[in-house]
Amino acid sequence: MLALAIDPVSFFFDSLDYALLSLLAAVITLIVSYLILKVLVSIVKHDLLRRRVPTALVGMITTVLGGMFWYFVIMAILSNLPGYNEMVLGMGIIFAFFVLAIGLALSGVLKELVSGAFLVTDKDFGAGFRVKAGGVEGVVESVDIRKSRIRDVTGNLHIVPNSNVEPTEWIVYDRPNPSTRLGGE
Repeated sequence: MLALAIDPVSFFFDSLDYALLSLLAAVITLIVSYLILKVLVSIVKHDLLRRRVPTALVGMITTVLGGMFWYFVIMAILSNLPGYNEMVLGMGIIFAFFVLAIGLALSGVLKELVSGAFLVTDKDFGAGFRVKAGGVEGVVESVDIRKSRIRDVTGNLHIVPNSNVEPTEWIVYDRPNPSTRLGGE
């Protein structure tokens, strides 16, 4: 039988050196990633607000962006540590199924949010416009990220999902006076 001579003290210090270098690399990666994320979020936030995307949607987008960013940073750090490759692979598979499940579960909500984002920023649809949209004719009272509120000539308030308005044609009968328009430009 072949006996290997392993010096426990040198093995300990070699392992300690490797662990400290890995820890230092992880800390540097986290600091650089934090700075990159701050710049990225600032750019995305500024661009979305410039395009007049509602503040609530901007917050949601930047939160999702940040969460995904940190997920991939942690995956990158773990993939460089010995013995974690299988865990990183498992986390990647779990993430893929998680995204698929969330995407399927929220498909209707996402449809509403996307339609709402387009409608809120559209210069041909907004509070004060007299329109025919989503099967309703009347004056738009408000448009938010999920629903439009249109009051018809009889005084009934119709709350129409934005996904019923945005993908179809709507007719603008009258525009509000810019100085008296209720919401937005």
